[in-house]
Amino acid sequence: MKLLLLAIAFLFTGVNLIISKAVVEMGLAGYVPLYLVGFWGTGVAAGLVFRALSPHASTRTDFLMGTAMGAVGAVAMITFMFALEELPGVVVFPVRNCGNVLLTACLSYVIWRERLSRLQWFGIVCAVLAIYLLL
Repeated sequence: MKLLLLAIAFLFTGVNLIISKAVVEMGLAGYVPLYLVGFWGTGVAAGLVFRALSPHASTRTDFLMGTAMGAVGAVAMITFMFALEELPGVVVFPVRNCGNVLLTACLSYVIWRERLSRLQWFGIVCAVLAIYLLL
């Protein structure tokens, strides 16, 4: 089940990124703010529905974590859309994805002291090299 959830997340993230590129390619870059309101508004609406149907009692920590995730995600999406306007997708998509691998692996190592095998460290080095070569 875990791999299925990961595959679904991978698929929908990819579709979202392709739609983002399509917005720019279709000449709709002037509508990016409206697109982003729809993107985040849909998430807020889905979250409110889930919250209404959930027996979970939200705490201040829940609110702060959700707000932090939303704010960081919104800034990431805004800068991603600007990058797509300025650079080709063949550069933006791999750099974003390799950068995600690099940053999350390094932060997991630093913050949570997660151990990385030699092969995983090799993967991090490959991510750095990939970003370097693409830029």
